[in-house]
Amino acid sequence: MRQKPVDTAERQRIQEAMVALARGDRSAYAPVFAALWPLLREFCRQALHDESLAEDAAQGALMKVFFRATEFRPEGDVVAWALGIAAFECRSIRNRRLRRGVHLGEQALATVPGAQLSPEDTAIRADLGAELVEVMRTLRPLDRETLERVLHPVAADPQAPAFRKRLQRALERLRTAWRQTHGHDE
Repeated sequence: MRQKPVDTAERQRIQEAMVALARGDRSAYAPVFAALWPLLREFCRQALHDESLAEDAAQGALMKVFFRATEFRPEGDVVAWALGIAAFECRSIRNRRLRRGVHLGEQALATVPGAQLSPEDTAIRADLGAELVEVMRTLRPLDRETLERVLHPVAADPQAPAFRKRLQRALERLRTAWRQTHGHDE
């Protein structure tokens, strides 16, 4: 199920409430919350594919929206602003989980729950995977080992700051090698 777009009248009501809140009108908290909460929760659910994580991300995003309400520019779009904050919250949750060694499944990140990859998508993924293996072979052994450790994690494999830095460097060298081979990094 895709998130339905916010209609123009609703977007205008949210905008007016947020502008009032930014000016210090505390009575605007309730309308802003009532309008943004379902949007943020659904956005986070689609991004994280996990109901409890989505609730946490949406709560965190809404708290930041309220905390930073005075920073809101009236000419800005409140829905886009709030969704940007929610996207950052989702990315932060994913990164925290990855640092702890908890990996979200590839299927959960790539597709809508319950959806199957088409044969074309499967073939494209296989081709990209083969290309990635070839590019990885051009890297230093330490870089390959670091990347393989992330791609095939051990259950109780804590990632210390030194490892994360090594991973950052290995990924940058992989991107550079990919660009040299394919001309872009997508």
